[in-house]
Amino acid sequence: MLEIVLVLFVPHLRSEPENIGFLKSNITLFYFLFIIVNPFFEELIVRAYGITEFLHFFKKEEIAVLASTLIQTSYHLYQGAVPAILNGLLFFIFSIYFAKKRRIIPIILVHGFLDIYAMFQLHGT
Repeated sequence: MLEIVLVLFVPHLRSEPENIGFLKSNITLFYFLFIIVNPFFEELIVRAYGITEFLHFFKKEEIAVLASTLIQTSYHLYQGAVPAILNGLLFFIFSIYFAKKRRIIPIILVHGFLDIYAMFQLHGT
């Protein structure tokens, strides 16, 4: 829904991820291991550690959630504006969940599942 609204109001934005040719290479053991390990690094560093440190520094949950979301969204901008914004919405939900529950494993599992799903979508299998 958000994608449709964004494309209607800003039609020159591409809704398909860009600059992801490196992810379309053959699925090798190392490629698959990267897809498995990546969610641990992203979520443990940007979400768990980031939110914990921002909470300690700013003492406001809202700022910690927003900062974590913006940081993680910013390094997905290579995919294009619309995909980064859509990813950012998911990161925002993940950040709120972590700030409220203080549980990172469910987020890592969902992130991992989505990365594996995307990997198979890119390879048409």
